[in-house]
Amino acid sequence: MKKIVTYISSLLIALSSCNLDLAPENTMVDQTVYKDKNTAEAALLGAYVRLNIAISGGPLDQNYYPNIGYPYLYGDLGTDNLKAQTTSTSCLAIETSEYSENEHDGLLLDTWRYGYNGIDYANNIITGINKYGAYDKTTMDQHIAEAKFIRAYIYFQLLMIYGDQALMGNDNGLGLVERLEPYAGYDPEVVITRSTNAETWNMIIKDLTEAIPDLPESAPASVTERIRATQPVAKALLSRIYLYKGTYTNNKEELTLAMNYAKEVLNSNNYQFSTENSEYTTNLFPENIYSTDGSTQQPTNRSNEIIFFQASRLETDMYPSGIYQYYGKKSFYVPDEMKNYYEEGDVRGYNSDTESDTKYLLAQGSATDNSKLITSMKYSNSSSADFNNDVIYIRLAEVKLTYAEALTRCENAVKEEAVKELNDIHKRAFVDGKTPEDYTTGSFASADELLKAILKERNRELAYEGLNRWDIIRTNNLLDDQTMKKVAPNRWNAPIPSYEIEISNGNIKQNSGY
Repeated sequence: MKKIVTYISSLLIALSSCNLDLAPENTMVDQTVYKDKNTAEAALLGAYVRLNIAISGGPLDQNYYPNIGYPYLYGDLGTDNLKAQTTSTSCLAIETSEYSENEHDGLLLDTWRYGYNGIDYANNIITGINKYGAYDKTTMDQHIAEAKFIRAYIYFQLLMIYGDQALMGNDNGLGLVERLEPYAGYDPEVVITRSTNAETWNMIIKDLTEAIPDLPESAPASVTERIRATQPVAKALLSRIYLYKGTYTNNKEELTLAMNYAKEVLNSNNYQFSTENSEYTTNLFPENIYSTDGSTQQPTNRSNEIIFFQASRLETDMYPSGIYQYYGKKSFYVPDEMKNYYEEGDVRGYNSDTESDTKYLLAQGSATDNSKLITSMKYSNSSSADFNNDVIYIRLAEVKLTYAEALTRCENAVKEEAVKELNDIHKRAFVDGKTPEDYTTGSFASADELLKAILKERNRELAYEGLNRWDIIRTNNLLDDQTMKKVAPNRWNAPIPSYEIEISNGNIKQNSGY
C-alpha cells in the first residue's frame, strides 16, 4: 500500500501546476511518464483518483478539492430515500428537477467537467502507453485495460445522469459527447456533438469487454487493495450495465448477459458472503475516524464482500477522501418514513429499542446538527473538514440481487435459485429472535410479485449507495416512489449544463425535457 501512496503522491506533485483536461504543451512529458512502468502506473493510479473525484469526491489536496460527490448522491436524492434541506438549493434542484442558472454553472457543470476530466486522464494513459510505452507488454496491456475500465465507468455514470431517457429504452435519444482521444484544447471550429444513447452504451460496453482479458483474473486477497479493476470487477460492472440497459424494454439478450456476468462473479470464489447481521457495521460500514490532532482510527477489518471501492485513506493521515455529508444532515437527511420501510429487527433500518446495544444503519448521526432528524450511518464520520468514509461502488449483495432479478426476468417465472439469493440478503439483516421465515417459490404468485420483492430488497440493502434513482427509472417506477412521481419522466435525467451548449454555438443539444 505504501508503494501505491508513493506513486500517487509523486504524480500529484508532478502535475500540481497542470491540468490534463487542457491541451498538452510538451510531448516530452508524455514520453517521460508513459515510457517507464513505475511512472505509467503512477499516472494510472492518478486516474483512479480522478474516477473517485468524478463519482463520489476525492482527496482534499490543494487543487484537487472536488465537488461533494453529486453523481453518487443523484442515486438517492430526488427519491423517497433522501430529502433535501430547504437551505440547500443544489440538493433541492436535484429533488425537483428544477435547475436554475446557479445549478447550471455549479453542480451540473462541475459534474460534467469532473467526469470528462477523469475520462481525459484515461485517454492520456491509453494513448501515451500505446505510443511511448517501453516496458513489459503484459503490464502495459493491463494498464491500458484499467484505463479503459475507468473511462467506461465514468461514461456510464454520466450517461445515467445526462443521457436523455437512456435507461428508458430511448436508444435514439441523445447520450454523451464521445471523446476517446486526449483533449487537444478548445477549438470553436471543431465541436463534437452528442452521440446517441445507443452509441454511448456500445462505447461503454466495448471498453469493458476489451479490457477484461488483460485485467488480473482474481481479486486481491487483501480487501484494502480492491481499489483497482480486475476481471471480476469489470464483470460485476457489466452485469449492472446490462441489467440497467435491458430492463425497460425487457431485452432478453441483454438481461441474459446481466445474469451470466453476475453468475461468473458469484462463481469466482473471490468473495465470501457473510450471514451475520454484524457484517454491516463491523466490516461493510465501520467507523472510520480521522482527526487533525493526529488521533486516527481506520477500519481494522473490511468485508470480503467488497468488490470495488474507494478507500477513505490509502494510508493513515494521507489523502482522506469519500463521503462525509450524511452525518451532519446539513444538506439532506433521511425522512422519518424510512423508519417504517424496514421490518422490526432489521439492522439496515432504524432501531426503536433504545435499550439494545445492536448498531443499526439508520440513526441520529450528529446530536448537535438537526438532532431531531435521522441519517444513514453507512457514512458515520462526523468531520466536515475531511472526506473520511469508505465508498463502496460494487459489492457482493448487489451482484446477488442482480442475478436474482435478471434470472426472474429472463425466465418470467419464480425460480428457486432467484428466491435463494433473495433469502440470503433478506434474512442476514435481522437480529436474533426477529429473523423472518424463508421465502419459498410458493410465496410469490407470479414473476412480477417476485420482482417487486427483489427490487424492494435491493433498495433496503443498497440504499444510500448511489443506485436507487436508476432502479426507479429503468423499472418505470415499479415500486411507486412518491418523490419521483412528482417529476415528469422526461426530467428524471439532468439537463446538459448550459455552458456546454453555449460554447458549442448550440451544436450540443439540450435534453428533451428541458
